[in-house]
Amino acid sequence: MHLKKTLLSISILALFANTAFALSLSEVQTLSSNNNYQIKQYESLYESSKELKQSAFKSFLPNLSTSYSYTRLDEPPYQIVNGNKLVMGSNNNYQWNVTITQPIFTGFYLLNKYKYAKYDEAFSKANLEVIRNQVITNAKIAYFNVLYNQKMLETRQLAVAQYESHLKDAQSFYKQGLIPKVDLLKSEVAYSNAKQELKQAYSNLTDAIAQLNQLLNEPIDKTHTFEQVADIVDLKTPLDSLYAQIDNRPDIKALSYAIQKANAQVGMVKSGYYPQLQLRANYNRNGQNLDMSNNPYSDNSIYSLNIIANWDVFDWGKTKNDVQAAKLQEIALQNELNNLKTQSKTQILNAYDQAQVAYHNISVAQTALAQANENYKLTNERYLNQLATSTDILDARALLTQAEANYYGAIYGYCIALEKLANAVGKTDEFDYLIRFR
Repeated sequence: MHLKKTLLSISILALFANTAFALSLSEVQTLSSNNNYQIKQYESLYESSKELKQSAFKSFLPNLSTSYSYTRLDEPPYQIVNGNKLVMGSNNNYQWNVTITQPIFTGFYLLNKYKYAKYDEAFSKANLEVIRNQVITNAKIAYFNVLYNQKMLETRQLAVAQYESHLKDAQSFYKQGLIPKVDLLKSEVAYSNAKQELKQAYSNLTDAIAQLNQLLNEPIDKTHTFEQVADIVDLKTPLDSLYAQIDNRPDIKALSYAIQKANAQVGMVKSGYYPQLQLRANYNRNGQNLDMSNNPYSDNSIYSLNIIANWDVFDWGKTKNDVQAAKLQEIALQNELNNLKTQSKTQILNAYDQAQVAYHNISVAQTALAQANENYKLTNERYLNQLATSTDILDARALLTQAEANYYGAIYGYCIALEKLANAVGKTDEFDYLIRFR
């Protein structure tokens, strides 16, 4: 009963596949790039870095601040002059202050702060591309996993039909006394196992589609139809030309910008060696009432212009320690970059070799599949003529199942290897032209 439901579901999916618009590989790339939550997260971080760069630039500009205060004294301030009490102010004191501050020299702190923010923006943008490339690669690999599991579902469906046909033949032969019961039991077991494998194949396809939907930010149980691979082309690109593209990888760029950030951080820390100089213009208004128009004791409006210099001349070598620590962090990042470049070459080599092996295996697996098909047909004919046993035909079907898995595994293994190679190079669509769809 469950098998009939499974086969019915497969039939419905097949019917829908023939009538609905097929999801293409390029659409998978677009949807994953536009909809994935992880990409949106890093887009927000990139936008944040842009705001911080603007903020760092504005640190060069003058700053305007103001304050307003009221002070109530228990008695007016006074001074004793020649034995006489001379009142100097009032109980109620209102004060308004406006200050404009312009940094003149900060030991290059503000300049390096701006450089840090600028490189951080570039770092965030490159890091966004790292995440985008990885999500797109994962989505495209998930797409090919769906296609592979679709093929495996089709082969399992065919296997169930063939095992069922063989079981009917075995039952007929057993009734005629042409085969022993043990052969009939083997056929029944093989048929039961085939039905279980069909259910597992359907489950695998459902899981693969759910994985793809997650990366596309679609409902997990949303159904799609998919374009099918019609042909593939051998990878002819020389390995050395792929190595030459390493510097274009977004993670390499991101780490390069991280080093420049660290260098700017060194400059910020070094500012502690220098004096700090700023210009300050101040306007102060005082009075006994809210608008400070009444002040009989002094001028109620005062303007001032100050140049202020600060210099920490001795800090027990703290600045020196901070500078050395920042330099060591920059050196550590440079070593990390060198290591990443070496790892990148290894990733490219591994993906390149996997693609070469998978492509070579396709023709081998295709030949083996044709042979397994022919072997099954001949063995089945011999069985029907009682020239072969149930074991022979069950073995032939098992060989055919393995040959089918090897063939489709080689095709989609090649496609997946190309996507991994494209990610290792840093361009997600670099080798899509080698895969042709119908």
